[in-house]
Amino acid sequence: MEGGWWSVWTAIGSLLALAYYAFVVAPARLHRWRCEGLQAFARLIELRTQGRYGRSEPLAALAHAVALRMGLPLHERRRLELAVYLRDIGTVALPYALLNKSTALTPAERTLLNRHAEIGASITEQIPGLWRVAPIVRLHHVVYSEHPDAPLSAHILSALDDWLRIAESTDADTATSVLKQGVGTRYHPMVVQAILSELRQRSLGDVRALTRSAALWL
Repeated sequence: MEGGWWSVWTAIGSLLALAYYAFVVAPARLHRWRCEGLQAFARLIELRTQGRYGRSEPLAALAHAVALRMGLPLHERRRLELAVYLRDIGTVALPYALLNKSTALTPAERTLLNRHAEIGASITEQIPGLWRVAPIVRLHHVVYSEHPDAPLSAHILSALDDWLRIAESTDADTATSVLKQGVGTRYHPMVVQAILSELRQRSLGDVRALTRSAALWL
């Protein structure tokens, strides 16, 4: 009888282990493999545009921390991370000269550049298993006053992308001031609050490291 119970418990333990692998370990590994592949592509975009687009490593780390602070569920945090790597994929369809122009863009050039979000979303929709990431890519420059009901992950990406871009060209304090000034208009109030809270928890060295472009490390 004891041997029978042992067999039952062994079978139950094996099923639980198999379920854990199928629903926890395997999805986590698949997500990491996707991120590693897309991260390499994002670096190519960054190099092609002299660091102006495609920045991913510092943005991914900060976006994950802010999403955790805001209580986003695991599946949404994973979509956000994938969107970080995919958000500028649409630039592959734009002319090299436009992406690297050193002078001010003309209205027509600005309109063409702004299409990269829609192009990127269209590309993302064609990648197997990633169609749910496309809305975040499409809205990664979302303006809060225009689309307050957009996914929180899109608002996070929009605010952090601006913060890093401004911090790289000026400094972290200036970038933070821009976020504060845009609360309720350009940026989601709860997102800005979460970003500021996260930045306060980081040392000055950590914040400075976030503002370094990977293109400048090579």
